[in-house]
Amino acid sequence: MRLALFSIVLLVCSVYVTQGFEDATLEDDDFAEFEQFDADDDDVVITDQEYGEDDVPVKPKSQPKEPVPSNVEPEDELLVEDEDNEFEHFQDPEEFEGFQDTTPKSSEQPKITISKVPVVIRPRWDAYWLEGILCCLLTSYALAYAIGRAKNTSIAANFLKLHKPLLEDNFTLVGETGVEEVGASEERGWSRDAEHCFTMWCSGRQCCEGMLLTLKLIKRQDLVHVLLNAVRPSQDTLQLRVELGKDDSDPFVLCIAQKKVATRLSKEMQDLSMFCPERRPGDKHGLPSTLSVMSECAEATGGLLDSRVTAALQQYHKHVQYIHVSDKYCGPKQMEEQTVTKPPETEKLVLVSLTLGPDGGGDEVRPLLLLVFYLLDKIKRLRLSKEALVKCEKRRQKAAEVWMRGAHAARQELAAQKREEKRKQEKEKILAEDDPEKQRRWELKEQKRQQKRKAPKMKQLKVKAM
Repeated sequence: MRLALFSIVLLVCSVYVTQGFEDATLEDDDFAEFEQFDADDDDVVITDQEYGEDDVPVKPKSQPKEPVPSNVEPEDELLVEDEDNEFEHFQDPEEFEGFQDTTPKSSEQPKITISKVPVVIRPRWDAYWLEGILCCLLTSYALAYAIGRAKNTSIAANFLKLHKPLLEDNFTLVGETGVEEVGASEERGWSRDAEHCFTMWCSGRQCCEGMLLTLKLIKRQDLVHVLLNAVRPSQDTLQLRVELGKDDSDPFVLCIAQKKVATRLSKEMQDLSMFCPERRPGDKHGLPSTLSVMSECAEATGGLLDSRVTAALQQYHKHVQYIHVSDKYCGPKQMEEQTVTKPPETEKLVLVSLTLGPDGGGDEVRPLLLLVFYLLDKIKRLRLSKEALVKCEKRRQKAAEVWMRGAHAARQELAAQKREEKRKQEKEKILAEDDPEKQRRWELKEQKRQQKRKAPKMKQLKVKAM
């Protein structure tokens, strides 16, 4: 107990002695005058900006100076002072104009205001106007496709219902069977080639080998075509292609068509442009003025256009686009760029194109079909005179010679192109080599060839000695 009390008293005495020693050391220090400036810098500087003009700043009480330990050397103290005063120029009010020395500090936290955004319950449909338009277009296109396809199918079925008995009376086999069949169940009908195109083959009749019926309807399944059809209306058509046998007709070409159609066919069809260059109005043959007649032989025209045919054409001429009879049918003209070295294949055909009324045609189709069957029988029985046959054969021989000359010119042109290409390859090969002697000999050879080509051709005549 005594030992603890003695230690406490000794500690208190050492504290007082140390404090007195520090005060004496501070008074004797030569650099004590600089401590006064440090104390002044530590004071809070009160600017005029914080107070008004009438307010007088109150100088805060200076805190008591702490004694500087005597064991600190003067050089170390100077170094510390330099480090503290390194950024003193930032606190100089004259250094920066308009700079606020002290920033007012407030203990209050800034208030964050959250704006209340109203919740949109109903969607804004006006933002999806483009998607809406696209959906409407797709829906309308799908509806037009479904409705147009059903309409074309019903027209084909209605045509078959109305005119199949007539076809069955003239042909043994009518219609086709298959997956794309359009007709009554378990019966032959149309074959669907497209949504607007139907075909049907008929065979088993005299005076022909067969007949192909092609029903080309308006593209009602296509919305764009429907809109175009409203501007430029078109009609449904029925095309008949009758294949004749070798001995079923004499050699002649005849075409009866509307004026506009006749102009187009005379420019496009090879046989009409070659054998029937002249077009005559229908008035001269007892036909309506809207029709034109293109014929190779006047005798054939007079033999086919009898009173029955002319009466039918006068009554239903609005539904007849053209009737084309030819023994040298080879299709449309070939383009001039195409080089043909083989003669075109020709056929004996009767081509008929008819326009149909609404719902696949009605009373106007049956008389026209009967007219086609009558023309087939008439062509089979028609026989031209010898003079007409000789003229027709001469025209065909002349056409064959013209074609042969054209084919020969085409072959020569192809051969010249091949020779030119071969010569170019040879020249490139010679120039690629580094032998100047070979190049010189090739140039001499080419010059001789050019001179020989430009020289006039001379014929040698052999004279026998007397």
